[in-house]
Amino acid sequence: MKRGFTYTKVVSVLLALTLVLLTACSQTKETTGEKGTTATDKETNAVATPKLDKDAKIRIAVPSNSGVKGFEQGASESDNQFLNAIKEKTGYKNVEWTIIPAASQLDKYNLMFASGDVYDLIYTNDLTIFKRFSAQGALTPVEPLVKQFGSEIEKHVTDNAWAAVTLDGAKLAIPASPFQKYKDQDLGSGFLVRQDWVDKLGLSAPKNLDDLYTFLKTIKDKDPSGKGTIPYVASAGNNGNPLDGLDVITGAFGLSGLNNLAVPFIVKDGKLIDAQDAYLKDMLTYLAKLYKEGLIDNEYLFNKSQQVAEKISSGKAASGYFGYYEPNGFRPALVKTDPNAKLMYMPPIEGKDGQKGYIIPAPVSNYYMVPKNAKNKNEAIDLLNTYLKDKDLQLFINYGKEGVHYNKDASGNLVPIKPIYDQIIYKLYYRMWTTPEIWLPNAILAGLNPDMNSYVAAGPHDIVFNINYYRPQTDAELSKGRALMDLRNEYVSKIINGALPISAIDEYFKKADANGRQEVINASQDWFTKTGKALYNNLTKK
Repeated sequence: MKRGFTYTKVVSVLLALTLVLLTACSQTKETTGEKGTTATDKETNAVATPKLDKDAKIRIAVPSNSGVKGFEQGASESDNQFLNAIKEKTGYKNVEWTIIPAASQLDKYNLMFASGDVYDLIYTNDLTIFKRFSAQGALTPVEPLVKQFGSEIEKHVTDNAWAAVTLDGAKLAIPASPFQKYKDQDLGSGFLVRQDWVDKLGLSAPKNLDDLYTFLKTIKDKDPSGKGTIPYVASAGNNGNPLDGLDVITGAFGLSGLNNLAVPFIVKDGKLIDAQDAYLKDMLTYLAKLYKEGLIDNEYLFNKSQQVAEKISSGKAASGYFGYYEPNGFRPALVKTDPNAKLMYMPPIEGKDGQKGYIIPAPVSNYYMVPKNAKNKNEAIDLLNTYLKDKDLQLFINYGKEGVHYNKDASGNLVPIKPIYDQIIYKLYYRMWTTPEIWLPNAILAGLNPDMNSYVAAGPHDIVFNINYYRPQTDAELSKGRALMDLRNEYVSKIINGALPISAIDEYFKKADANGRQEVINASQDWFTKTGKALYNNLTKK
């Protein structure tokens, strides 16, 4: 027969427990360091840390890249020298790497989350994808994982980057910050022109929208190519967005980089507003004029990146909005067409209200998302952390082997060994993190420094703060966003190409409001009042 505790026994137990607790407190006080961490704390944490399973199958998804033409002979996405090096150096032998077509990432991940069969780690550079799945509650808060397994990760993430992935106090991705800085200037995209034609026509860099009109009209009228020169070329056909590639112009109306949002929010006079209300009508009036007069490529609505590159390299187009990394891709073909051809960047155009430049680079270049249903979360974070600890592994993943894929010149610069270096460009799929000391040699290896120098000489370019990097995607935006973007794209396209008059802008706003634009605005303005304004003031204070 079992006996219950007597009163005497209870008192004895309580006294014993009290003595234990007092002893523990005494030991804790004696071993507290200057940061407040105790020996007892450390022992408790050590016990609490789960054991890592090095045999776990870690599934990682990354987006495809148009710059990769394929794998070297005998290699594949799941079996190549770079993935094998990651397996060997981290000790995780069962890593499965999947490359997701960039254009269909959202569709693929929607299906994945719906099925419940998820990756352990999703690496994406698409802000929309992060915002969508964080708003849907599909992602694991990563802070506890990073605290336990990410000591090296913590060293590489900035406060701004953490702020950009925090929703309702929870950090919902590991943010990799961009490190594309050169001579103390952020690198991005800008106004690229044919320098030899500018010199031939005696043109100077346009400062404002009137200057830009004169600049483009002179190029069209003087026709320096002799082929019916296209003054400005763009590729709206990539995603059906009629403002894509027009940032040289949209930047002067406060809308650079915001054309993929249901509502392109900006902060004006301390308030969060829809930039369309302030600038869309004037911008479309200007763009419609350029299009009507042939100063913008009349095929730009259907052009894709390949067609734009062909028009530049064949010597037909005079200017466009290009990243510092792009000219190197079409320069060889251009020089074959015209040996005297030269390219240069020009400063941003200023709008009538002083708007100027393009958005500051995002605080996050890539997001590591951990789905809530991931099976091996701990191991996935430890894999990333171990990669960051191993400098030799990072060097190999980024550059290949010295003496095989590259050499060093007398100044210590890395020089690619052709053609073998070009055969391992796919290595970027396995570049799990980019640090400043890694990025610059990579850029030089790729031959980008001449265009980087031109870009910096014309700058600064990226100077506009973008509140949308930090603004969460609301339920209203999730439900109404796609329809609003489709509606805007339809009206903007037709107004620019003349199928609709500029007065149709009023009809557009009426339909947009009927489709939920004001709901989206109200929801985000509520966030700005409660949280966003303080965050904005903190991030933009001098």
